[in-house]
Amino acid sequence: MITVALTKGRLFKDFLKYMNENDLNNYIRALDGETRSLYTIVDNVKFIFAKGPDVPTYVESGVADLGIVGSDIITEDTFNILNVSQLPFGDCHFSVAALPDQEEFRVIATKYTNIAHEYFKNKRQDVSLIHLNGSVELAPLLGLSDGIVDIVQTGGTLRDNGLVEHEKIMDIHARLIANKRTFYTKEDEIYDFIKEIGVIE
Repeated sequence: MITVALTKGRLFKDFLKYMNENDLNNYIRALDGETRSLYTIVDNVKFIFAKGPDVPTYVESGVADLGIVGSDIITEDTFNILNVSQLPFGDCHFSVAALPDQEEFRVIATKYTNIAHEYFKNKRQDVSLIHLNGSVELAPLLGLSDGIVDIVQTGGTLRDNGLVEHEKIMDIHARLIANKRTFYTKEDEIYDFIKEIGVIE
């Protein structure tokens, strides 16, 4: 049996949509339902559900053999994992966003301080970073920051709060990650699963 770490939320919904489009009905029936269970088993695959930032930790430790995670998470922090493949779903991007008339950025609020730091460093732009865990859109509205660095998918949350994108930083995709040891010790089982879900042909 192999263990696959998933995160419930936007990326999980994209994964379900992808499976539906590819007629992976045996997985959909087990995964697509309201449940508080922290894991489910389908044939020879155990799916565990974790917070997005925790998925690489489970994979790194060997608790999970594979994980599906946004590239934002493995770009923001360093993990000792195999970054196996880009997946054909979960597309969005990082942007600098602010009120429409904002002209310069000296203070940025973000959950992703490492990504923001690298971006502004490469631009040779000196900014102060404020780390927030959620609702970063509040920061420029309340005068805490000039702008934010955050993930944008449809832009609806920005528009609802009167913010606009000023600069695009990078694209984000879903990634398949693997434990460095079990990727080889469970090679056949892992190969069968990733072939089944269409990562390889």
